[in-house]
Amino acid sequence: MVCAPCLRLPCPPGAVSDRLGAGRSSEVFAEGSDRVVKLYRRPFEPEAVANELAASRLAHGFGLPVPQAFGIVGRAGRTGILFMRLDGPPMILRYACNPLGLLLALRRLARIQHAVHAFPAAGLPSLHARLRHEIEGARVPEPLREAALAALARLPEGDRLCHGDLHPGNVISTRAGLHLIDWQKAAAGDPAADAARSELMLRYGRFGPAWFSRLAPVRLARQLIAAWYVAGYRAASGLPREAIAAWHLPVTVARLFGQPSDTDAELLAAVEALARESPSPEKANRFAGPGQSSGSDPVGDAAAQGPSASVPR
Repeated sequence: MVCAPCLRLPCPPGAVSDRLGAGRSSEVFAEGSDRVVKLYRRPFEPEAVANELAASRLAHGFGLPVPQAFGIVGRAGRTGILFMRLDGPPMILRYACNPLGLLLALRRLARIQHAVHAFPAAGLPSLHARLRHEIEGARVPEPLREAALAALARLPEGDRLCHGDLHPGNVISTRAGLHLIDWQKAAAGDPAADAARSELMLRYGRFGPAWFSRLAPVRLARQLIAAWYVAGYRAASGLPREAIAAWHLPVTVARLFGQPSDTDAELLAAVEALARESPSPEKANRFAGPGQSSGSDPVGDAAAQGPSASVPR
């Protein structure tokens, strides 16, 4: 396995010394010894902040490995959420140079994702509706947009708790196990759609600098890692491979919504290939069960156990 280069980047002007991490939409700062505050970059969407708070509280209340969220706060004119602190690095860094450890951690993560899908997502927005909105605004030719919308229309709405952006960059590795963060895209939807999104991020997401991610050995490693993850999720959930594959086209087109990325060309090529391979309506409808993907257990059984249910970490 190719190991990602380790980079130490200087803090931007005005950054404070207790910054623990940063992403495209937010920064995380220490708040005392046992809490952190996630501050959103401006401009931000108030709905996304409220959704992350609601979803984090919902998941934590179910006993899932999610940091406790205390509420929305203001710091230095910025808006954020106060969380319980998790001690540990992101999973993507913890296992960057440990291929065996990464594979084992991915299997644990797949089981956690399946456990998330055991619970209802009352009060959260519709994943199906969000995908439609993103597909309608995606940077793709019109025939590909129409193909993705047609594929989406054949797929189930679902009502399960979905993280919406679960990948190793949104997982903290602690001594107590893996913990899921960044729930701003959480929604009520079909488990197979959420698994397909995770597969997409593993297959096409950045792994280190852009030039590194384009290396042939790294691209091959990403394909193998994505396949390994899907196999782990299928082993945990019982979903057939086709149920997840049915979501590939709409989920990949939706990824081309919003801010342009240096992975756009690769994603567009994948969309073109998926559109050519798109299954017939009759075949796709085999996987469009009411409320959840066919092949899943009646996940209400796990939800009925409440926060005491055993959740892998």
